[in-house]
Formats: sequence, C-alpha cells, structure tokens
Amino acid sequence: MYMSNINILVVIVSCIKNKHLWDQIKNRTNNKLIIITGSDKYENYYDREYKVLHLKCSDLYDGLPEKIICMIDQVLNIDDFKDITHIIKIDDHDTYFTDENIKNLVNYKELELFDYLGQRLNTIDEGYVSTYHNGKVHEQSYWYNRKLPMEYLQYFDGGCTYILSRKAMEIINKKYNLSNMNEVRENNLYEDYMIAKILNENNIKPHKIDYGIRGDK
Repeated sequence: MYMSNINILVVIVSCIKNKHLWDQIKNRTNNKLIIITGSDKYENYYDREYKVLHLKCSDLYDGLPEKIICMIDQVLNIDDFKDITHIIKIDDHDTYFTDENIKNLVNYKELELFDYLGQRLNTIDEGYVSTYHNGKVHEQSYWYNRKLPMEYLQYFDGGCTYILSRKAMEIINKKYNLSNMNEVRENNLYEDYMIAKILNENNIKPHKIDYGIRGDK
C-alpha cells in the first residue's frame, strides 16, 4: 500500500577520498538523494546541482558521529528538505541499493508507526569496553589509544542502513547540534550506537524490518 505522505531522503555517507564513487551512486535512483562529505576548512554548504552536502566537520573515521550530527542539523534547517519525513542512511562503498529498493520503502506501513528502523540489530552487553577503533584513528584523534566504555543497548548496524523519522532527527538535534560539537567528539565514536543511545534516552526503540538493501554484512 503506497503511503503518499512518506517522503524519504537518501543520505549517502561519503568522504572526499571516495569522490570517484559519487556519480554512479547518484545514478542508482531518481529519488531525492544527497551525498555528505566533511571538511573542517569550509562552512556547511549544499551544492544542489551535484547533490552534495558539504559539512564543516572531520572527514575521517572517528569523525563519523559529528558528520551525522551536522547532516541532521542541515536536513532539518535547509528549505530544500522541509518536506522530508524520513532519511535512510547508506554508506557509499560497501552498501548496494537500487531505485526499486528506495521506491518500495513507501510501501512499508512501519514507517508511519515507528521512528527508528533498520535491518541488522546489534546488541551491546552491559560493561562492554570497545577497542575496535584501535588502528583506525590517527594519533591526533581524541580516541587514539583510548577505550570506549559502552552500556547495554540494541542498535541498528550503520553498515546495513537505518531509517530515521523527522521526529527522531529532531530529538537527536536537540541533544547534539552545531552548538556543541566538542561534546559529540568527546562522547561518541560509533555513529550508529550514538543514534540508538540518544533515541533510547527518549524511549524510542529500534524496530527491525527487512527492506532488501544489501549492507556490508
């Protein structure tokens, strides 16, 4: 059943080093789509012609949480996206989707019922301390040689995509936005876990569905 009130923005999370992938990604769907990339040298800027949202944030591995926070802030505040009801977050190089995948999303009634949806649900056990990022962050990173204590939580694996409603984005934007980016950097390392943690604090739980997009696992 097609739901005409659902308007989904495809958000491709990328970086400058993967710019060579952008054209073929944009050609996969006629749906509204943006590619996000980071740079700490420039201000936030949406290039409508090329469908690229340039964000004033780190473009490195450990900059993904701040990149997602910047993106949500801009989607909520740029007029081009004022009619967007949901975003689907997709990685650029290891997640494959088709135009049919995206068009079919409006047929899932769950998008009207839930604010946080995804395909692969992970569980963090209470007291877990992560060192997964060792060797993946640079020496100047806040997280270099640090461990990340984590609490019990279920979250959607970002490598397999997730969907956020506008309500969920507004809740996230209230917690973290352009005014407190240092807090984002010093409290978060894994963006998918960060998203779930913020939403869980507001009693929004993950709802698992399979919408046929092949992720990295």
